[in-house]
Amino acid sequence: MDKTKQIIELRLEIDYLKRKIESNIVGQFVEKDDICLNKTANKAIHFIKREGEVMPSNLAKYLEIKKSSATSLIDSLETEGLVYRKDDPSDRRKTLLGLTENGLERSKYMIDKMCSVASECMSDLSDEDIDEALNALKILVKFHTHMHSNTPLFLEKMAQEKCSDNS
Repeated sequence: MDKTKQIIELRLEIDYLKRKIESNIVGQFVEKDDICLNKTANKAIHFIKREGEVMPSNLAKYLEIKKSSATSLIDSLETEGLVYRKDDPSDRRKTLLGLTENGLERSKYMIDKMCSVASECMSDLSDEDIDEALNALKILVKFHTHMHSNTPLFLEKMAQEKCSDNS
């Protein structure tokens, strides 16, 4: 098996396990702590925090949901006092979303809770295992950053090849 295929298969396995962990553990502590947000809402909060201010269409794309679902989600987050909407100063036809102070606090709370759960789950691992996992994750971040930055170039090349094939 070539290395590219191994990378893709391992990446899919990581994504699968990540989603199982989210479904089992994160959902449980969200319910127990009486936080009335679902996983999608929490992902939205973390995405907005990471990006600063975002357009609703970019949030929908990130969450892999329809724009109408994103609108409902944004409405509920706004009702909860976690996000705000504002006109984009560079294009008044566009709307930007940002986190309120409550949204920033919720993000911090959720990260603290995830760290607490992760610490419990990893308590039986050795320091060496944890260091090895940290190094592997740093390499994965570097790898994915590289893939992300090269994707537009690759897609442009594919589009040009398609155009030349159709000519």
